[in-house]
This record gives sequence, structure tokens and C-alpha cells, in this order.
Amino acid sequence: EFGLLIKKPQRTIKMAEVSETLQYKGFMKAHGGWVTSLKVGVEKTETGAEREFLISGSRDKTIIAWEITPKDFTDDDLEWGKARRVYKAHSHFVEDLSLSQDSRYCLSASWDKTLRLWDLESGKSTTTFVDHDKDILTCSFSADNRQIASGSMDKTIKIWNTVGQCKYTVKEDAHTDWVSSVRFSPETKNPVLATASWDGTIKVWDSNTMALKNTFNGHTNAVLSLDFATRSHYLASGGKDGNIMLWNVNEGSFLKHKEHNASINQVLFSPVKYWIVAATDNGILVWNLPKDKIIARLTVHDDDDDDIKVEYEDEEQEAEAKEKKLRKKMDVACTSIAWNRDGTLLFAGFADETIRVYEVVKS
Repeated sequence: EFGLLIKKPQRTIKMAEVSETLQYKGFMKAHGGWVTSLKVGVEKTETGAEREFLISGSRDKTIIAWEITPKDFTDDDLEWGKARRVYKAHSHFVEDLSLSQDSRYCLSASWDKTLRLWDLESGKSTTTFVDHDKDILTCSFSADNRQIASGSMDKTIKIWNTVGQCKYTVKEDAHTDWVSSVRFSPETKNPVLATASWDGTIKVWDSNTMALKNTFNGHTNAVLSLDFATRSHYLASGGKDGNIMLWNVNEGSFLKHKEHNASINQVLFSPVKYWIVAATDNGILVWNLPKDKIIARLTVHDDDDDDIKVEYEDEEQEAEAKEKKLRKKMDVACTSIAWNRDGTLLFAGFADETIRVYEVVKS
């Protein structure tokens, strides 16, 4: 009693390819120094609904929590979000932030040689982590929030518990220069820890034993940033050599790279697309991995006029000076980036003390 199996002829329907890019939406300004780190968290409202918030760290030594509820914009109203709380305790630059999985706690790394754990609701620094000998450049929560990793200018990687006790300092197979980025892989069971250094290497460690699993060589200068793809074994890296690199952590292999003409300060996977976004010394790049091409280049120019006024003898001399000044006009360095949860908005921190907001749009 088998029915007839009817095989229909196959039809191929070609869909028009939809290209996407990033479009500037607005800015957020409250810091008084470079915006060095950005993270997006989720909180419950009084009605029980979820809403996102942004947290930023800066060279002004502070951390700021922002409301980022979208609103309608006009050309005259580009200010985005609202600074709702400032967290102060560090005595030097805040260099990196990491949020707990429930977004209730924030970890901060500072040039004052300490890590701090913050209760975001109370606004208090509940724990200070003291064991590094020099400035701390990077920090990371494990996915289960049980481990904390940090990296420092003292060339060490340290593993901590959440009450501020240093449980382990990596000595075997350690980096030979500043440790610039530490990131746990996203899985809660048997995660690995990836670390990057100014020695040009990336190391992958067993997070339980801190035994070295792999060393990745490929960058020709300091590696400044790492990011794991969500729920996968892919790792992105960026460095002062202008290279963005993609690695397979499970297989210990290099996959592909993109070259740029400026230092890569941070790399970040999109949570929903096969993109790597890079914060660079001259703006933002979006690398579409399947197409293997850069689909967006965003720059911000420093348009501030010089304070010194010069009198010129003739118009030709003045025109030549203006042309030189135009050529010297600098692109503002992008120093930090963060996606919202659904990957529709990118928040970018810059060296001009401003956070800019970009939306994914069809191009």
C-alpha cells in the first residue's frame, strides 16, 4: 500500500541579491576621554519586559551606563540614548569591560593595576582584584561566570574567582610581551581561553588546567583584539599590522585574513550575520566572510579648527596652506565596538570621546 512517488521537475528561482551596509544614526556623548570598551546588556523593566542597555569604559577613568531605547530621528536630533549612571573608583584609564551573563555585574580592567567588579544596580564596586604588577589591559568572564581572566602589561595571564582571589598565574608557555586580549569561548562546558599579546602570538588554553593547547602565529606585530563567534569554534583576531585573521580553534588552523592600512583596535563577530566588524585607527570596516570582501568602510574626520591663527602674505600662500591642512586632516580612531542582541545596531566608541550609533540597512 504505497502511494505513487511523484517527482516534480526542479525549478531554480534566482533571487535578487540583497546587499547590506551600516548607516550612521546618531551619537552619545558624556565621556571626557577615549571610549575604550563597549558592552550591551539586558535588564528587566518594571513590567517584566526585557530591554537593552549600553555600558562604556573610558580613559576618563569612568564607566557609564546608558539607556538606548530607540526613538524617531530628525536631521536636527541625532543625540542617541541617555547617560543614566556614572561609576567611579578607578584612578587611571579604564581599558576593558566584561558583563556577566545576567548583565547584573560588570568587570572592569584598568591601568591602575586593578580589576573591579561592579553591581550595576547599586552602582557600587563590590570587589577589587589586586595581584598584577602593571597596568591591566583586558578582562573576561567565563560563560558560566565562575572564572575571570585578566591580562596585563606585566606579561602575565591571571585566573580569578569572583571574590577577588587569584587562583592561577600562567608561567609555563607564557607570553613574552604585554597581554592585550583575553577571551573565553562561549560554551559553558569545557571552554577554552584565548589570549593575545604584543609578542605577535595568540595562545589557546584549556581553561580548567591552563595547559597550552595551541599557539597561532601569523600576525607580524602586536595582536590587540580577539573575539569568538557565537556558538562556534571560530576565533577572529586583529592587530597593529593591520590584519584581521580568522582561525579554527578546534582544528588549530588559520582560515583566511583581510589586510588593512591601519591598526586594528578591536574585532567583533556579528551575532546574526557572517560578518567581522573591525574598529581601526581610521574608522570601521565590515568584512563579509562568505563574499570575502569589505562591504563597508566608515570614517569620522577630525574637523576641529586650529586655535592658532596665521596671517598670510598673499592668496596663493594661503591657498597652499589650506590644501596642506586638508591633507593633514585626521581620521578619528575607532577604539571600541559592540552589537545589540539582534545585530541591527552597532555602537562604536572613538578617540574623540564620542559613541556613534550605526544601523544595518539595505544598500
